[in-house]
Amino acid sequence: MEVRIESMICLWDDKIPSMFLEFINLLTLCQSEEQLRASVKDFSEKHELDKFFLYGFGSHHFYLHQRYTSNPDMVMQNRVLSVHF
Repeated sequence: MEVRIESMICLWDDKIPSMFLEFINLLTLCQSEEQLRASVKDFSEKHELDKFFLYGFGSHHFYLHQRYTSNPDMVMQNRVLSVHF
């Protein structure tokens, strides 16, 4: 598992920095794709991950994009991070 930070995050809300750091810590502790999927699902249910970020899984990676807080339907073009498994 390799976590890659690919671009900066915008601090449009006070909740973003601490939530993002906690999420990064969670990702770095995952040992397998199954554990990563379960951890992301659990984290998203306990936090407002969907409010600030768009995320999903490709065939060999997890990706995370930041949403615009002024219009949550819009997503920033560059990925914030990816996790390769």
